[in-house]
Amino acid sequence: MQNQSSIIVSKGHHRGQDVILLKLNKNSNNLFKVKSISTLQYSKTLKSWYLPYTKESWVAFIHLNIPYSTQDPSNQESNKIDQKSELQHNVDTSIYKTHDRVDVKEVKIDYTNQSGTATSPIDSDIASIATSTSHVTTTVYPTNGDSKDTDIHLIKGGRFCHYNNTNFFITIYYNEADVQFLKSLKGYWQSNIKKWILKGTFENLEKLQHRYAFWDNSSFDKISELILLTTNPYVVTLYRTPEITDMILVKIAGHKANIQIISRVNNRQYQKEEKRWLIPYDKIIVENLKTEYTRDGATIVDRLPHEGYDYHKKEESYGQFKTRYLAKTETELKPIVERYIDTLIALKRSQRTMTTYLGPFIKFVKDIGIDNVENVNSKDMDKYMAMVGGKKVSDGMLHNTYNAIMFYYREVLRQNETVLKEARRPKKDDRLPTILSIGEVDRILRALDNLKHTTLLYTFYSSGIRLNEILHLRVEDMWWERNQIFIHKGKGSPRWIFKEQFESISQIYFSAT
Repeated sequence: MQNQSSIIVSKGHHRGQDVILLKLNKNSNNLFKVKSISTLQYSKTLKSWYLPYTKESWVAFIHLNIPYSTQDPSNQESNKIDQKSELQHNVDTSIYKTHDRVDVKEVKIDYTNQSGTATSPIDSDIASIATSTSHVTTTVYPTNGDSKDTDIHLIKGGRFCHYNNTNFFITIYYNEADVQFLKSLKGYWQSNIKKWILKGTFENLEKLQHRYAFWDNSSFDKISELILLTTNPYVVTLYRTPEITDMILVKIAGHKANIQIISRVNNRQYQKEEKRWLIPYDKIIVENLKTEYTRDGATIVDRLPHEGYDYHKKEESYGQFKTRYLAKTETELKPIVERYIDTLIALKRSQRTMTTYLGPFIKFVKDIGIDNVENVNSKDMDKYMAMVGGKKVSDGMLHNTYNAIMFYYREVLRQNETVLKEARRPKKDDRLPTILSIGEVDRILRALDNLKHTTLLYTFYSSGIRLNEILHLRVEDMWWERNQIFIHKGKGSPRWIFKEQFESISQIYFSAT
């Protein structure tokens, strides 16, 4: 009598196609295992579950390690196989890496019973499916884990992986080994969607495939392609450097980078160490190159200067600054603020100083009252400074507030000698600076990958240049032949940075570019 827990396997015909029929008791525990095969379907006509008549489906089924017997369609009562003489399945699905992608070795199945006699699992057709030497991959069922862990129904949250060009989303029953494995890939559990999320990298793809075999060869290749396009995009960058004035530099990088296009440019040169091309500075050549690479699917990063475009930062005139600031000032405060700005402009204070003073001064006027500003005494001043200091503001903010108020009485109002003589400046905190060791500075500078950031930090460290000064620095301010930098927006007045400070900057710049 047929074992209620085993499955009867036979060849069938459904909707014009050959199928593998799987007849089993609906209350059998093996039903959940069979349903883990994503291609499984149920036919009401045949009153049976069935799989596509393919090598992949058959290999996925035998990996379930479920007792089964085969049945000849022409004689359903014959050709039953005793469970003791069940086929021994030895499937080698080891994965190896070649040419930066993962392939699955061909599946070799040893169909021998315990007596050593070769046996066909169903009929000769299905036997040919299983024993074919073509490339077959067990993509539905995981290659790792025991049978207990893999008794999963996908609809109920079993092993399932989805890739969305950024992350892998994995649905899986709780299992300590799986949890530790996913954590080792720097994955995390998202409770809102009940899924594990892993970064979409090629390394994670390989490890997931090796453990769970989620994808067949075709799907694996498609996902590999998407990951490479995302993590290593195809980019063509055009730029210039100060030391090469008559050529344009081109860098071609990324997945599927094509150098055949630039190889058609006459008088080209290739710099091996810098991994870049040099082409003539010709508008027609540049436009044709950009058109060809755009058509080839590359992203064009054009850093070439455009003729007629002024790259210098546009700064407001004093009049524009005054108009803009008064436009956002409250109506009742405009007269006193306008007088304050006029005095700043008359003394030719920088716009940065004007912005620094105006904010604290307006707060002072609002707190004291516009009608009481001219009658303030030293006690009122001390009380206000105590109120500002009580808010745990920085020392810089506290001193800016004092300077802004005193500027009004000293330069704008030019009276109230009591405040000027008796008002006391807050004490400055004496703090020892944090000094980095040579090793710490070296690690900071070496930790950067971005050329712009590296150049900025080297310039800061070697020259002592201020932030606002480096923001106004231009290429023409670098006097390469004299080893000097001209700081034309320096604090106080323009100045030079000389040879000793300049050499380290020029070395990092030229070595990086």
